[in-house]
Amino acid sequence: MRKRKYVSIALITLIVMMVVLFFSMKNVLFDGSSNKSEEQAATTTSEMINETEKPAATITNKGTNEKKSVTAMEALRLGYSEAKKLTEEEPLLINITSTDDTSVSQERTDGSDGTRDAWNLEFGSKKGNVFIYIKIDNGMAIKTDVKKHDKNLLVKGQYAISDIQIDSSDAVKQAVERLGMKPGNPAIADDWIKGYHFTISGYNTDPNSSKTRLLLRVMGISPNSPNRENDSLRMSAFFDVKTGELMSATEMTGFDKDGNTMWKDIELKY
Repeated sequence: MRKRKYVSIALITLIVMMVVLFFSMKNVLFDGSSNKSEEQAATTTSEMINETEKPAATITNKGTNEKKSVTAMEALRLGYSEAKKLTEEEPLLINITSTDDTSVSQERTDGSDGTRDAWNLEFGSKKGNVFIYIKIDNGMAIKTDVKKHDKNLLVKGQYAISDIQIDSSDAVKQAVERLGMKPGNPAIADDWIKGYHFTISGYNTDPNSSKTRLLLRVMGISPNSPNRENDSLRMSAFFDVKTGELMSATEMTGFDKDGNTMWKDIELKY
């Protein structure tokens, strides 16, 4: 009996040891698997963080050839915000003009809604000690040139943006409806311009005075183009920026014997 009792005790002890050994091995296996998963997760997270930290190396600039157009007033606000960063003086407008100077091809419809993707702006201080040239390219303001002069000999800024109450979108609409102005056709080299173009600048409207008047100019092609000599005829319409009134319009009639352009005033119908 005593021998059998000892055998039972030994058997129970062996079973207990095997159970303990089994659970120990199980914990080791699971711990190793868990650690491996955590390491993989950490590696993946680290790679994701690294990728987000350097997007320029992995993301292509898809917008390079995309066209983003803005109106004259939108271009003015973009240019003014950039100019403010470059001087402590208040930047006043000298002039702004739309241009075909862009890497994106220009079309006949450009400007028909008053927007263009390329603009050139000039700002100056009231004293003439600061001059800033800015280009708007596809909705982005780019500083091109900044000049400073201690003796105030630079072109002076004259106009505040708040003076301008008409935008190019409304002006071109009036030029088309009231004057029959057409857009420049890129397929016709003699048209000179592509679509409709715009300028806001000071113009001398009184031959007996040296003072200028701030006007918005819309440029396009005359509905009478071409003439008998097959010349492409340009047209301009001038708007008072404070009132939005169409002040005057001119139409090219052809070239004189010296090759200079000839123009006539257009009688406005109200």
